[in-house]
Amino acid sequence: MLTSVVSSSNRGRALTLKGVDPETCMIVFKNHWTQVLRILEKHDPGRGGAVSLRFGPIPGDEASAVQNYVEHMLFLLMEEESGQGGAMGTILEFVVVENVMEKLFLWSLRREFTDDMKLEQLRMYKMLVAQAKQPLLHHKPILKPLMMLLSACSSSSTVGPTAPSKSSAAGLTCTVGPSSSAVEAELVSLLHQLCHVLVKDASVLELFFHSSQDQGAANFLLFSLLIPFIHRDGTVGAQARDALTLIMSLSSQNSLVAKHIVENTYFCPVRNVICMV
Repeated sequence: MLTSVVSSSNRGRALTLKGVDPETCMIVFKNHWTQVLRILEKHDPGRGGAVSLRFGPIPGDEASAVQNYVEHMLFLLMEEESGQGGAMGTILEFVVVENVMEKLFLWSLRREFTDDMKLEQLRMYKMLVAQAKQPLLHHKPILKPLMMLLSACSSSSTVGPTAPSKSSAAGLTCTVGPSSSAVEAELVSLLHQLCHVLVKDASVLELFFHSSQDQGAANFLLFSLLIPFIHRDGTVGAQARDALTLIMSLSSQNSLVAKHIVENTYFCPVRNVICMV
């Protein structure tokens, strides 16, 4: 859905919103979201009383419309500056209050959650984290769907028809199939990027633990998702090991990380002694 905005992100950054009235940007963003929401709600199984989670393929013109609107919305969000004293900009505040990111993610799950769609969403978050002019990960309505996406794209979260993964926030149950090597590579790349963010901004770390609890992944989803990749060859393995090293380095500064490593992993052979102390 978001391929073009991701592939042209560098070109898009050449366009800025300097001199553009923030109120105008907010009006445009709201108008775009209204159009997107109409399409999302039209294909919401819950509204139609359907038993199945999916109605089938979304008509091409509607899918293209959503793509175009979301492209513009993402650009407006990335370019928005923080308000006075570091307060949220009006667009970011709207995204948080309206739970925009989770609604977009759940809409993807209600369709056929293909590898192409996984790649698009992973790249979307990489772009947002790297290029946004205000911090985004401090806000749970943005962080939570990101963690849901990471879990859905991980091979460790692959489940079959008898063990569907669940989104407790929306009461949605979905079956996630195995991911391709391309999705795994993009997943590890995003995990690596997020670990760098944690090192630079430790205040986000506790939020990651709280979001991980929603996913039921030993209280620290980033750590859990990296483990299957640390013995891989090539770039994927190298990035996974580097990302895990960054997390391990945080254990000397953060008791949550240290406790997780001691109690929930095999990286600390004297964990029982430490716990007794």
